[in-house]
Amino acid sequence: MATQIPQKIQDQLGRFEQIKGQLQMIIAQRGDMEARKKDMESALSALEGNSGSDVYKRAGDLLIKVEDVASLKASLKDELETTGIRLNSMEKQEKSLREMYESLGKELNEALGKYQ
Repeated sequence: MATQIPQKIQDQLGRFEQIKGQLQMIIAQRGDMEARKKDMESALSALEGNSGSDVYKRAGDLLIKVEDVASLKASLKDELETTGIRLNSMEKQEKSLREMYESLGKELNEALGKYQ
């Protein structure tokens, strides 16, 4: 006869799956954000090496000529800084979720070991 798992453990299993989903989501978002940051760094580097040639900025499906390149550089630098702050926040959130995931996983393994 099979032993029924207590509600507390079932709740923990649900929480474990929820944390797993959040962790996967934050890892994917962080990857996207890191790629975006590299793109911005690349664009800024290209602007720094620009020696007076025309610069265009994407606006949807259009490319629009930028008149004030210095302003564009400043805007990119600000966005890069904001992205760096967001990435740091995501890394902290990922670390916290990972610790919760591992801790709860250990608890569940111990608890479920009693029912095997």
